[in-house]
Amino acid sequence: MYRRIGVATTFSPRFLAVLAEAARISRLFDSPLHLIHAAEEEPEKLSRFKAALQVLDLPPGSPIHFELGEPADAILRVQSENQIELLIAGALERESLHRNFTGDVARKLLVQAPCDLLLFVEPQERAVPPEQIFVAIPDFSPFSRETFLRSTAFAEKVGAHEVTLLHVQSTFAEAKEKALGNEPHLVEDALNDWASERPTSKVNLDSHYLRGNTGFTACEYVQSSNANLLVLPSHLAHPSLPVFAPVLDWILQVIPTNLWVMRQVGDPVSV
Repeated sequence: MYRRIGVATTFSPRFLAVLAEAARISRLFDSPLHLIHAAEEEPEKLSRFKAALQVLDLPPGSPIHFELGEPADAILRVQSENQIELLIAGALERESLHRNFTGDVARKLLVQAPCDLLLFVEPQERAVPPEQIFVAIPDFSPFSRETFLRSTAFAEKVGAHEVTLLHVQSTFAEAKEKALGNEPHLVEDALNDWASERPTSKVNLDSHYLRGNTGFTACEYVQSSNANLLVLPSHLAHPSLPVFAPVLDWILQVIPTNLWVMRQVGDPVSV
């Protein structure tokens, strides 16, 4: 699925945990892992990276990129120069009792990175595959279908217990569709149609329709469910266009759980 994976690293208390999560993902997809550090190369830092590679049983020759500059810009330069297809990073700026606030670097990656993203809220050194995966979609487009099918294939690969397809819609959008005389799409129908395209699987499939004045309804639902992973589709096209549908753009402020963004770059295409 990914030919090259990159992990953004800082020497924070979660340094080894983020690397451990990235190591698990690189092994899962059998892809080389590039380590990215937005700072000048120094012997002490290089030694710490080499020691971490040994602890995590990663190839000693794994690429380590030191890049000066503002962290998000430095990460994006390395991503572009090395054609990295999945970027892994920590997600948070600060935690509170009720919310996990998206960090500045993670937010910039969410808006600008022309590749898929995997952001960890609580990275673990002893990484455990997710059991409960939520796939939140704003519509029933071909790319939403692709996002669901890729998510279920991943769930099967890691031994997840359940994948839940969430259709998120605002009350305004629902009213607009009714005013135009359009028949509402049912998430249950989409789940049945898309699931029929999959091989027989042990992964349980469920669906849920979420409606509210804002997309935060979905955020709160995911957070209360104790899901291990949230998957969102994202479209990176013209700078004037949003990268997330309006009902999902709360992700730029708050991340309820570990997040996997599947990015479509350029004009939408049929699948």
